[in-house]
This record gives sequence, C-alpha cells and structure tokens, in this order.
Amino acid sequence: MDTRKLSGTLVPSAARLVTAPLPELLAEANAQIFETSVADDTFYGEVVRPHAGAAIVCLPKGRSARERDTMARILVGRLLGTPMAPIPASLEVRTYGGAQ
Repeated sequence: MDTRKLSGTLVPSAARLVTAPLPELLAEANAQIFETSVADDTFYGEVVRPHAGAAIVCLPKGRSARERDTMARILVGRLLGTPMAPIPASLEVRTYGGAQ
C-alpha cells in the first residue's frame, strides 16, 4: 500500500489516490458517495463530515462517470490529507461539519 503516516494517520500518496479502486479509497476514508440533485453547473461536489459516522462525498447526478470518479478522488484525497498538486481555483474545495 503506497501510504505514509501523517499525525498518526495513514495518508495515501497522490499516485495511490489515482490508481487505487475508488471503493477501497472510500473505505479507507470511512466515506460514502451520495448523489445530490444540485443542478448548478458550477457545483462539482462536496464532503460533509457528520459528528458521528461516515463522511459523505456529495456528487451531482447527471455528470459523466469520469468526472464523478475524478471529483470523488479529489475530495477523498482532501479528506485524507493527501498531498496533491494545487487544483484549479475554480474548484474550491471545502469540508463542512465535524472537526476541522
């Protein structure tokens, strides 16, 4: 497994983030995908961290499989603290709820 320890937590490398099966990454992040009906073309997804339970990776319906997969990996990477190259400013990534 291509990971490193950061503050006691295993963090997948950027290479692993793009090559590992998405279900495996979601399990590592204790996250699940939820399809949202947000119809805004500028909304690509978000992560919600409830106080208890799994994190929720919200992705809009109607996007291509490739776009959904890419956004899910970016959001899971941010959730896990994976060091990544800067993403475009138009793709602002925020995490809501839970501990910051």
